[in-house]
Amino acid sequence: MIPAIPSISSAIAAGASQAASAASGAASGAAASGTAAAQATTGTSSTSFSDLLGNAIDSLDSSQQAATNLSMQAASGNASIADVTVASTNADLETQLVTAVRDKAVTAFNSIMDMSA
Repeated sequence: MIPAIPSISSAIAAGASQAASAASGAASGAAASGTAAAQATTGTSSTSFSDLLGNAIDSLDSSQQAATNLSMQAASGNASIADVTVASTNADLETQLVTAVRDKAVTAFNSIMDMSA
């Protein structure tokens, strides 16, 4: 049985986690990210934005390392191709998410800098 790809938003909210160990459904991940987003916009969250970004980068790094390790294990015959595919896809999706967040942050920064005082 192939494990489900863990949702990226729940991995970011939970902090750094291994790609192969987390397996949550997309619906629960969407609900968790909606709750986290609501807390972030209302200011009720005790986690700062920089902590969330740091956790996202740590999660991205651990996902990429897990995908690399599983690829090496598969090359030596010790891991299944399905596990490698899941870990690789998870790392790719997290990379896309971090890139999108970075692009939005840069756009917001540039927009603020273009405002006249």
